[in-house]
Amino acid sequence: MDRKSMDRTSVIGIGLALLIFAWANYQTIQDQKRHPRPQPTPEAAASPAPSATTQEPLPVPAAPVEQKPAQAVPEQTQTVATASTEYTFTNLGGGIATLKLLGHQGAQPGERMVLNTFASHPIGALLLKPDTQEKDAYTVKVDGDRVICEKTVPPGVLVRKTYTLDRAKKGDYCVALEVTFTNQSAAPVEHPDYYLYGGATTPLRATDLPIYVGFDWFTGHSNSFITPRWFAPSKIPLVGVETAPGKTTYAESPGNVAWAGVRDQYFTLMLLPEVPAKGVWARPLNVKVDSKDLQGMEGALELPGFKLNPGESVSQKFTIYSGPAEYNQLAALGHGAVEMMNLDRWWITRTVGSILLRSMNALQGVFHSYALAIIILTFIVRGALWPIQGRANQSMKRMQLLTPKQNELKEKYKDDPARMNQEVMKLYKEYGANPLSGCLPMLIQIPIFFGFYSMLGTAVELRNSSFLWVHDLSRPDTILTLAGIHVNILPIAMAATMVWQMQLTPKAGDPAQQKMMMFMPLIFVFFTYNFASALALYYTVQNILSIIQLYVNRNQPMPTLQKVGAQKKRR
Repeated sequence: MDRKSMDRTSVIGIGLALLIFAWANYQTIQDQKRHPRPQPTPEAAASPAPSATTQEPLPVPAAPVEQKPAQAVPEQTQTVATASTEYTFTNLGGGIATLKLLGHQGAQPGERMVLNTFASHPIGALLLKPDTQEKDAYTVKVDGDRVICEKTVPPGVLVRKTYTLDRAKKGDYCVALEVTFTNQSAAPVEHPDYYLYGGATTPLRATDLPIYVGFDWFTGHSNSFITPRWFAPSKIPLVGVETAPGKTTYAESPGNVAWAGVRDQYFTLMLLPEVPAKGVWARPLNVKVDSKDLQGMEGALELPGFKLNPGESVSQKFTIYSGPAEYNQLAALGHGAVEMMNLDRWWITRTVGSILLRSMNALQGVFHSYALAIIILTFIVRGALWPIQGRANQSMKRMQLLTPKQNELKEKYKDDPARMNQEVMKLYKEYGANPLSGCLPMLIQIPIFFGFYSMLGTAVELRNSSFLWVHDLSRPDTILTLAGIHVNILPIAMAATMVWQMQLTPKAGDPAQQKMMMFMPLIFVFFTYNFASALALYYTVQNILSIIQLYVNRNQPMPTLQKVGAQKKRR
């Protein structure tokens, strides 16, 4: 292939990055349409539910639901607080109705973040049918750091749920839940499979990106993230012809489920069973946020049934996590809970994103500013790439010197493209030029850019972090709105520095290719304009550092064109 200039190779490199980005988004959408069913492990498939006579905890039994609705019982709530969270327990369902995160701001200044507000049931509700609207009435008693919910159901089974709010044992935002079933009747009881309700989530604002709202679960090998888009009918793009009807619920029973939960862009509600669960269930929720109709998600764990002889008991333990999707908090939970962050589907960008996130948090701990942490991290990344970029700039200069000879060959063999390509490649070899060497820094930066993109999109640490005119690094830095259009400064500054950088870059190739490169700032503005302003901050600082390096390299003498043979003779 004729690679006539570094402009062309730059176009190829950037085009490749854009294609990868578009393909990733396309694959994400397709995964919502055709979600693969995880296969159970041999152990999970072969092992039956634990017996009531064993000492192992059984998968959480849910209270048998009465077939006829009981007489309406008024709701009674009790509030219990820890240093980080205020929990509101309800007797209807015997669980956590809502949670207020004391250290996180809500949608409006002065508000605290409240989770599970649109849920059909409280967290910890036990259900035979996950889509039921009926709520069993429990007695609720607060005993120190424990909340005990009890109910006796026919034919005489006592259901006791004990919630323990002990930070020292489980950490911030964690509640230990133990569910115990005791057969107080004179006959054996067969209990079918049942569900433990895990909560619901919705977008915080109408402007939040819907791709982050969904239901996530993990089998120990891989996680599956389902958004409300998964339930929509499948249609042929552009034509709009429906190829598959929409779905109302999502259910999988592969066994060996390590955890399941719902999440929005920054917060999550998770259930982590001590013994892996049987399956999961989820469905979308239609809610109204900021006077707009939006969709959230709710979900539950599926647990296997059991048999209880008279006087026997079975129990299961869970950890309920309800808080920010912070890397350190989730990593401390174990069981692969950090996968809830969904940094990226590709191993390399997921690894890069994880490293960048931990590095950003470490730098913030030193400089006490996430904006400074991002700027310093950009300096570190750019410093590591400085030698590679320097060699690439020299290579572009060398290619620029070869342009006249390349044009001569183009004119000489204009009627024979195959011969022209052959002679151009011979020219490159003769002078030891590599037309792809200038693309190496760009190729290295692709996983770094996507690592920043995936990490900054869900980094709850950035919420309400300010910098100069930026009030919130996790949101666009809008300074005013003109005719309904938000004016965001950082993406515009990023585009301006990109144009400046291109003006300084050694020119080679035909004018058509150079004009094509002028569209790249517009494309990157499209990526970053309504995204977290932290991403535009990173890219703007990177562009400034690239401009500085171009000025440094411009003051260096131009390389001399020497044939490979001549170079060897001089040595």
